[in-house]
Amino acid sequence: MSETKKIHIEAEIEASTDTETSTDDDATDSNEKSFTTRMREMAEEALDKVKSEVKREIEERISPVEESASNLTAEVKKEVEAIIQRVREQYETEREELLRAEIEKEVETAVGAVHEAYKEERDRLLRTAAEAENTKKRLQTDYQRQLKFANEGILEGMVPVLDSLEAAIKSVPEKVEEDDVSPTLTTFNEGVELVHKQLLDALKIHGLVPIEAVGEAFDPNQHEALLVTPSDDVPEGVVIEEFRRGYMLYTRVLRASQVVVSQGLSKAEEEISDDTADDTDETDTAE
Repeated sequence: MSETKKIHIEAEIEASTDTETSTDDDATDSNEKSFTTRMREMAEEALDKVKSEVKREIEERISPVEESASNLTAEVKKEVEAIIQRVREQYETEREELLRAEIEKEVETAVGAVHEAYKEERDRLLRTAAEAENTKKRLQTDYQRQLKFANEGILEGMVPVLDSLEAAIKSVPEKVEEDDVSPTLTTFNEGVELVHKQLLDALKIHGLVPIEAVGEAFDPNQHEALLVTPSDDVPEGVVIEEFRRGYMLYTRVLRASQVVVSQGLSKAEEEISDDTADDTDETDTAE
């Protein structure tokens, strides 16, 4: 570019030199200013041409570079956009996986909480059902017991009637022959016994039964001991006599029997019994 500029300047100087040589010496002074102006103009023109050539040369050299840079920029931009797209997709994927994991964790926690609440509610309902069933059974038992013993007061009031009938029956001498007793009394006694038996049968239907006492072992739950007496025939702890009959209402003692209990052999009888046993043993030994 500097060589081209130099050539243009030299050509302008040579042309101006030839023109100046052909002029007269007299016109040198008058045209000095015009020459200076001309030289300035030629320098400006040469400068403009140089600028144009430099600009054209720059454009010729810069255009391929700009085109390459433009292509390179487009490729870089495209690659950058691809990288950004991949990053965005990866971020979205990771974000989606993270959100899915968080949602699954929250769902699992919620399901666990609901399951625990369900178990607690189920246990509570089971306990409530069990309590209700127990209450139902207890009420049924109480109802059956109340129904079973609903007539306890009435039956307890019938016991003295049975006592009176038994007393009436026992008032007739048992050892007296029938010939010595009037037929009317005998018929009355039989009627009383029949009424007593019918009444007992009727009361048995409602759970009232007599307590067996005579000949049975003494039971403090069913018997009331009025006396304890020695006995040669009845073992110790067995009921000898019954003063007043007792009654059971199903499994409940409505009235205990008043009885006399055997004490067994007396001390004197025990000694005699022991002596007799010893004599028997000695006799057997001597034989």
